[in-house]
Amino acid sequence: MTRCIHGDHDFPIEDHSGAYCPEHGVTMLWTPPNFAWDDLLAEPGVPNDAEETTPSDTSQDS
Repeated sequence: MTRCIHGDHDFPIEDHSGAYCPEHGVTMLWTPPNFAWDDLLAEPGVPNDAEETTPSDTSQDS
């Protein structure tokens, strides 16, 4: 059996697809769904293909 990462016990629910601990709300999947690392590492609210921008200089010489 697999140990729960948040408790000192084995996962109470474990099968061929993964394990689940209802006490701690922890799910481990043996075969994770398809995903792209860029989707996980992207900053929330910023599209992955957004270019970096810097604020424009709004100061005026007097």
